[in-house]
Amino acid sequence: MVNIPLNFGGQQRLLLLDANALMHRAYHALPRLTDKEGKATGAIYGFLACLFKILREQSPQYIAAVFDSPGKTFRHQVYPQYKATRIKAPDEFYAQFPPIKEILRLLNIPVLEKVGYEADDIIGTVAKKITDPQITIFILTGDFDLLQLVDARVNVLLLKKGVSQTVFYNEEKTREKLEGLSPEKIIDFKGLAGDNSDNIPGVPGVGPKTAFRLLRKFGSLENIYQQLKEDRANIKLSLEKKLREFRDQAFLSKQLATLKTDIPLDFSLVKWGQKSYNETKVQKVLTELGFKSLLSRLP
Repeated sequence: MVNIPLNFGGQQRLLLLDANALMHRAYHALPRLTDKEGKATGAIYGFLACLFKILREQSPQYIAAVFDSPGKTFRHQVYPQYKATRIKAPDEFYAQFPPIKEILRLLNIPVLEKVGYEADDIIGTVAKKITDPQITIFILTGDFDLLQLVDARVNVLLLKKGVSQTVFYNEEKTREKLEGLSPEKIIDFKGLAGDNSDNIPGVPGVGPKTAFRLLRKFGSLENIYQQLKEDRANIKLSLEKKLREFRDQAFLSKQLATLKTDIPLDFSLVKWGQKSYNETKVQKVLTELGFKSLLSRLP
C-alpha cells in the first residue's frame, strides 16, 4: 500500500481535476501512443503524467476527478447552438475514458459526473459548498472559464504548453490577466466579447479590448445597459447601436458563461481523503498499457 503525503503546514488542500480538459490537452499534446493491441493510449499517459507531477508538487490531502457527462446539458436547452462549432474528437479519444476512470478508481481517487451538467459546474458547486477556511482548493484545468471561481480560498492551476506546465492563478494573478477586473467579471466579459470555442455569440463587433474597456468604465453588463437606458453611457454611437441591437444576446451569453454553483450534488470530503491504494494492481495496469516509465512516478 502507498501513502499519499499529507504535510500541508496546517492548511489542508483539495485538488479538483477538470478531467475532460486534461484528457483533451494530453491527447493533442502528445504523439500517438498505443498499447500492444494497437489501442490509443496517449491521452491516458499524458493525464497520468500530469496528475503524478501535480500530486508531488501540491501534496493534496483531498482529491477528486470531475468529468463531463455525455450528451447535452442545460445550456443546450437555453441555446441549442452551444458548442455547435466544435469538431468532434476521433472515437479513439473517447475510448480512453473508461480506462482512465478505472485507473483513478484503483488509485482511490473519486470520479464525479452528473447528467445534464458540465464538469465546470460540478467543480463550481463543490468549490462553493466547501466553506471550511482551513481548506484551500486548487483546480487543475485548461479552461479559462474556471477563473471566475477564484477567490481567497480557490486557486486555479491552468495548463500551459500541453500538460507539462501549469500557471498558478490566485486573486492577484487573475486580476492581472483580466486587466484589473475581479475574477467573477469573466462572465460579463464573455457577455460582451463572446467565446468562439464554446460558440457563445456575445455582441458582434465587440472584441476583448472593447469589452475590457467597457467593464472598467461601467463595472458590469447590467450597469452598461442601465446607463444606455438612461442615455448616460457616453460612448461612440456605432458601439451604442451594437449594444442596443444585441442586448438580449449579450445577457444570453453571460448566462451561458456563468457556472452553476448550486446543482444538486451529494459528496463527502472525508471519502475524498483516501490515503492509500493497491500499488500492485496499479503497476499491473500501467505495465499492460506500456507505461513503464510511469511506475517510478507513482505517488
